[in-house]
Amino acid sequence: MQSVLNGILTLLGFLGEGLRSVAPVIGILLVFQLLVLRAPLENWREIAAGLVLTVIGLVVFLKGLEIGLIPLGEAASGALARRGSLFLVVLFGLAMGYGATLAEPALRILAERVESLTGGALGAGLFVQTVAVGVALGLGVGAARIVLGIEITPFFIPALALALVLTFFAPERYTGLAFDAALATTGPVTVPLTIALGSGLALALGRGDILVYGFGLVAFTALGPILCVLVLGIILGEPAGG
Repeated sequence: MQSVLNGILTLLGFLGEGLRSVAPVIGILLVFQLLVLRAPLENWREIAAGLVLTVIGLVVFLKGLEIGLIPLGEAASGALARRGSLFLVVLFGLAMGYGATLAEPALRILAERVESLTGGALGAGLFVQTVAVGVALGLGVGAARIVLGIEITPFFIPALALALVLTFFAPERYTGLAFDAALATTGPVTVPLTIALGSGLALALGRGDILVYGFGLVAFTALGPILCVLVLGIILGEPAGG
């Protein structure tokens, strides 16, 4: 009986954490809807059910990351580091960056919207593949930096400068799209795996300052898509539609 009670209390605690995460957003939307706009919620039952599912889904997802995906990523990166092969680490970073990007739901939504607005001139498949390649390259380069023990600044400054230069040559529509793509791909799948890879490599290799060598990979996964989408824009030119 005591174990059942403890399980119920634990579950309620998890649900409370999920509710606290989404409560500010729910509160803001309700305040604007009911007090500022003074518009009633006609389908409030469906909305309430959706919010409950959101909380439950968030709790399940976060616990899954905590006990499954992040430990798996750290274990894999640590094992790779102990092998002492830069090639394997870079190959793993490329493969994980590419695969994780294809699983990002936000990127799929963005890609489908882009295809619709351009009348198919920029297809969703091409856009997703371009972003995935960018993330893969960014994660591969970032992982190599950790293995080689190089600080992050010498990589960031040239990459940012290159991105700024490319914005002058890419069509205007691709500039905003490139930066949106970077944000869309740094989502709930890519970010935990990227952080696990960076911290796992830094810890396994015994890097002195984990904050210097273990972090920054997420920024690499954001810079890669920006550069690749801008290059795609230069190659394809102005998309049709709009």
